Amino acid sequence: MAATLAVDTTSDDVSLTACTAAPADCSLRGAIAAANVLAGADAIEFNIPTSDPGCSAVTGICRIEVASSLSISEGLTIDGYTQPGAQPNSIPAPGANNAQLKIEITSAGFVNLGVALFSLQNSNAGPFNLRGLAIALPTSAIVTGGLRHDHRGNWFCVDALGQSPEFNLPCNAFTLTGFNRTIRVGGPDPADRNVIAGGGRDLNGQPGGGTNRLRVNSIVSERGSILLQGNLIGLGPDGVSSLPLRDPFIIQTGDDAFDTPDIQILDNRFARAPGNFSGGFGGALQFAVSRTMTETALIQGNVFGLGVDGSVLGVEKDHIEVFLGNSSRVPRLLIGGLGAGEGNTFAGALRQSFTGLSLGSAVILPFGNVNTFVEFVGNRMLGNQGIGLDFPTATAGGGGVVGRTPNDPGDPDAGANLQQNHPKISAYSVNGSQFELTYRVDSDPANSAYPLRVDFYKALGDEGELLLDSDVYASANAQQDKAVTLMIPPGVSLTNDDVIVAIATDADGRSSEFSFDTLSLSATDLPDPHPAGLPFTVEVTALATSGPFKPNGVVDVSLSTSPAITCSLTLAPTPTANTSSASCQLIPTQTGIRVLTISYRTLRGAFGSAEGQDVVITQLHEVTVAGPEQIGFSRCRQNALEGETAQIRIERPSGGVANVSVDFTHMPGTATPGDDYTVPADQMLQWAPGDIAAKIIDVPIASDGLPEPTERFRVNLGNVMGAAVLPFGQLDVEIIDGQTDQRFANGFEGPECLP
Repeated sequence: MAATLAVDTTSDDVSLTACTAAPADCSLRGAIAAANVLAGADAIEFNIPTSDPGCSAVTGICRIEVASSLSISEGLTIDGYTQPGAQPNSIPAPGANNAQLKIEITSAGFVNLGVALFSLQNSNAGPFNLRGLAIALPTSAIVTGGLRHDHRGNWFCVDALGQSPEFNLPCNAFTLTGFNRTIRVGGPDPADRNVIAGGGRDLNGQPGGGTNRLRVNSIVSERGSILLQGNLIGLGPDGVSSLPLRDPFIIQTGDDAFDTPDIQILDNRFARAPGNFSGGFGGALQFAVSRTMTETALIQGNVFGLGVDGSVLGVEKDHIEVFLGNSSRVPRLLIGGLGAGEGNTFAGALRQSFTGLSLGSAVILPFGNVNTFVEFVGNRMLGNQGIGLDFPTATAGGGGVVGRTPNDPGDPDAGANLQQNHPKISAYSVNGSQFELTYRVDSDPANSAYPLRVDFYKALGDEGELLLDSDVYASANAQQDKAVTLMIPPGVSLTNDDVIVAIATDADGRSSEFSFDTLSLSATDLPDPHPAGLPFTVEVTALATSGPFKPNGVVDVSLSTSPAITCSLTLAPTPTANTSSASCQLIPTQTGIRVLTISYRTLRGAFGSAEGQDVVITQLHEVTVAGPEQIGFSRCRQNALEGETAQIRIERPSGGVANVSVDFTHMPGTATPGDDYTVPADQMLQWAPGDIAAKIIDVPIASDGLPEPTERFRVNLGNVMGAAVLPFGQLDVEIIDGQTDQRFANGFEGPECLP
């Protein structure tokens, strides 16, 4: 019969196996040893008094420090929630984790055990279940071996306070790479949620590190299964602190010849903030396929790259990588869905340029002569540097090119998802709670499995932020325009100036990349020529050359000085059809004929060249010799009302190419310093090359509410370096009471300067 053993000491003494009501006679190691000789699946509970030397009387947390691996040879549940004071998490997924854990397990002195903490020795060591434990130590795995796993409500690679302990080597939670049958990590209930954090330190000494792998196989009499649900991965329990893994969380399908395992990855929150782990590490989730999948794995309801407070923590590299053991392996994945809560959110993926094949996309598929069935629907894209679904194009040299894939006539090309052509939208308008559009998918029925489903999204930058509605594109419509009227979801704002992008998915579950349109750029740069040190304006106009939309996105502007002078523009729609524009100012400090380079960034907007690349134009701009360097007041007299603040402006009306400075000083007049006004500090004012902004000094003016004559004080500019003081180096500020308010005719200065 199954036994329940109660651990009542933090000792690691293997001889403490009695586990009776007597005090301190049952260590964790002793309880495991006792369970290993009992038939059936046993349970280990905890009742360690806080007076135990390993417990904190303040926090109630008891730390068990082990000296070596804990071997498991029979089915076992270890339940930390039985320790007095422990409480499971109560926040629904994908939120934070507010569990109160009271049992910590680590190694003595954070020594690397060299092997797994819990090492399951044979097929009898299952099911193996962990509950309510905080486990953090440098190790190749916290759990390895066995056939059946069920782990819920634990904190892996952080302590019971949610902190990352100070050790350098990585903490790996799961290395379940054998012939497992069932693996459950987490679940649908708040109490099921695990924290699976990166443990150890990167090369900069920042917390993070580690690898996790889950793999199952089926047998003739049993279909394998993996459920990864509701967990915080790469985060601390607060759901905000970044504790990145080194590698993506790896799911492996197994390579047996039996049924495809049931794999579900649901409602987790993943983050993989940048870390210095050397090499091309990164990514949030890798789906590794070593078989021809006949059943579809689900990746739904997950949040990638966001903290629970909405902050962008990011994922270095692509969020999800679909990896094939070789090109003959065939994946089947549904990433997202049309049902409530089935879509994933992908935010803040970061390009990793030195790896060559990472733009920071939501999902990247394998390149080459591969056969994939990956459906991508209902997902939300927020500020990823790459694209949504990316199927790289194979190159002649055996490599691949990432990024947008242009449509090909009739869609005969092969590769990931058969390189399914994306829809092209030719007309669009909003009519109340509906939107109308005309679209076409250039896919011959001989090359795509009809009917196609076409999903339309409101664009944020280059990708779809929000699924609006879907349409069925039947074989009778193939390669023809189709006009449809679709519904705007309740609560969604949609206007004629918004951009719509679309994905086509064939009847076999192969999705296209997001659609994009083409544009042309033009620009004016005025005045041209123009003196160095003063600003000129670059106005960029983007004209859509395909599709019905006004271009969105970002344009970068660069002038060929050393270093280059740049600005970044966000396009805004204009009243003109298919047209958007934006402008900025540049202040060159080097003379000569310069090249102005204007680049529309295709991965930051829903447009590009016909090949799906950036659109770039160049033109010349002449920078002439700067005018003389000048610093000064623009007037010599200024008035201010009592109770207001006088703003004193010191301007740089000419020059702008040198380092210049001037001393600003105050001189009392008929106004009483400290009573009538706050005395401005004497100070040196400095301008760097390219800095032409006025310096503004605020002087609060007191109000006494009494009629009185005009009073004044004076400020001066002197000891100028690198410039002339022009037009004025002296300014008299005249204080007018609030009763008479006798301002000068123009409100600023008198008819002549005072001596």
